[in-house]
Amino acid sequence: MEYYHHQVHAFDEVGTTFAFITFGAAFMIWIIMSVKNRSHRHNGSQQQGRNYEPVDTSEESEMLHQARDGEPDSDRERHRGDHKGDIVEGKGARIQNSAKSNVPEKTAKIEPVTCTFDSILLLMNYLSQFGGILIYSWFCENRPLFDHANKHYSRDIFWFITLVYAAFALTTIKSNKDTSILNRDQTEEWKGWMQFLFLIYHYFHAKEVYNSIRVFISCYVWMTGFGNFSFFYIKRDFGFVRFWQMMWRLNFLVFWLIMVHGNTFILYYINPLHTFYFLMVYAAMYIFSSCNHDKYPVRWKLMVLALVIFFVWDVPGVFQIVWGFLSSNPIIGATNGTLHEWHFRSGLDHYSAVFGMAFALNHPMASAWLKATEKLPMKTQWLMKGFVICVIGVIMSVWISQVFMLPKFEYNDHHPYLFWIPLTSYIFLRNCTLTLRSYHLSLLTKMGKITLETYLMQHHIWLTTNAKSLLVFIPNSPLCNFFFVSLLYLLISHRLFRLTVGLRAMLIPPDTNAAQILLAAMVTTLSSIYGVAKIVCTVNGGPAVVILVTAAIGVTGYYLLNIIIREGSTQSIKNAYLISTGCIGGVVIICSLVEWILAPTANANNDHIGGVAVNIGLGIMILIVFSLGVLSMDSYHGITVAGSLLGWQEYPTWEEAYSNLHHKIFPSKNSAPV
Repeated sequence: MEYYHHQVHAFDEVGTTFAFITFGAAFMIWIIMSVKNRSHRHNGSQQQGRNYEPVDTSEESEMLHQARDGEPDSDRERHRGDHKGDIVEGKGARIQNSAKSNVPEKTAKIEPVTCTFDSILLLMNYLSQFGGILIYSWFCENRPLFDHANKHYSRDIFWFITLVYAAFALTTIKSNKDTSILNRDQTEEWKGWMQFLFLIYHYFHAKEVYNSIRVFISCYVWMTGFGNFSFFYIKRDFGFVRFWQMMWRLNFLVFWLIMVHGNTFILYYINPLHTFYFLMVYAAMYIFSSCNHDKYPVRWKLMVLALVIFFVWDVPGVFQIVWGFLSSNPIIGATNGTLHEWHFRSGLDHYSAVFGMAFALNHPMASAWLKATEKLPMKTQWLMKGFVICVIGVIMSVWISQVFMLPKFEYNDHHPYLFWIPLTSYIFLRNCTLTLRSYHLSLLTKMGKITLETYLMQHHIWLTTNAKSLLVFIPNSPLCNFFFVSLLYLLISHRLFRLTVGLRAMLIPPDTNAAQILLAAMVTTLSSIYGVAKIVCTVNGGPAVVILVTAAIGVTGYYLLNIIIREGSTQSIKNAYLISTGCIGGVVIICSLVEWILAPTANANNDHIGGVAVNIGLGIMILIVFSLGVLSMDSYHGITVAGSLLGWQEYPTWEEAYSNLHHKIFPSKNSAPV
């Protein structure tokens, strides 16, 4: 095992100090409250403790097919909007009745934070766990037990581990309740097997599967378009709460990793990609939202969006004008500058999300075609399906031989315009029979639920040095070390998922006013603590000073929270607290902006370096393919329409496919689109 010589960072970066003070203070408050709670319990004044589980309201549970089939997204989603009480001023913690929710007797679902002892104690507990994991990641990077190791690729070991994982996954087959196209279990399974290969590719630096990884990333971005279009189409919820929930889910963990490790947003490039394309979907669906459910206007909106993407990414020079505010300075994660790195990363997937949006829009047509086809005699059914499979097979054969086998950089030039071929082929083949749609591999679905956490934490607690080297707990035993480190990494990633979702449930209540008040409190508090951390680092305060400051903030925080708990309200301190922390935080934010503006910038435009896919000809080609799919209302770009013609069957009409869905979206007949 060869060892990687890395630079050790001192515990003096502002971001690291900021994170330590923030979560250290939360830990201190939790300790004090726990001791007090134990004392009260010893005196018989406390109820029996409960185990809490966060409400899983992740965006993955809001796929379009679930609403289209008339099924609630989940039991959790059904109760999501039912909390009508005052979140900030609540007099007591609301615990859902376990008899009604079929949860174990001592288990309660997490609800928005209230001015009660139990609620605040739980919040401090979750913040302490989250902060502990962040500090652990810092020690893995900067104070490891053993030197980090270099990556080493062995094709035999790589494929052996992959085959073992696949074989074990096959033993976890389970049936689905939902058998629609791209049902939730299936999409989680899809993300799960892609994520496994994505991670193991990074661990072993398996360059020979690079082209496959590019396809997987496009699939993830495609799902961002598919899932969020589905939500906005069904729920028609463009409110602050939904927006803030998505921003939290996508960026809460990465924000703190940036702080702790002194990294940049672009280093964790998956997060900027998903954030940007979520914003794109949000804007596209919000603008002229009244026409989202009409037959053709929404399709014209998607075509205009695709045209805008074409001009920005495929016409030379336009990207630099639109994104010219990005820096060309070399930074961590972007040695040629943020502008070039963002052009490269976003350029590889600039059509992925809009294709996902189009598939979501056509989803009722694809479902109606499949249902109608499977009611036909077996001979006719397989004549139509067989035709589609044969066409897909021919196209895939050409794509594999002429595109997929190209060297890395040549493949990148073609990938943004042809990624849809393997993607839509997989979707059709995975859903072409009822049997295939009725089962999923449970192991893969579990992996699929924690893709964001496993992606982010691989940089620091599985791999290290921002994914350039390997974490070592068992030196000179690479396979044993791989097993132990991987096990710990997966357990931590799963816990981080629960913590992130749980904190979101506590700090983003469904009431817009309460959510905005809590957001203001978080911003002013964190800005003030950041200012304190900046001062500590400016005066070269060592670990002892950081600990003293953390203790002072912790004690102050406990004192303020004790007042809130005692009075059951924030009224007595809310205004004074927001004004004082707001003034301090405002000064910190202004000073940080001035510092950023005055920072030296590079005069050179590094975006000419190359490696970015810009091709007007291929851009026009993909616009034609996209338009064919959108206007024909065929998710497979006209292939299933041709299959219907071959079987002498009529393709489903828009009215047939969408009528039931629209009546569920618009319960009043007068409000349903015509």
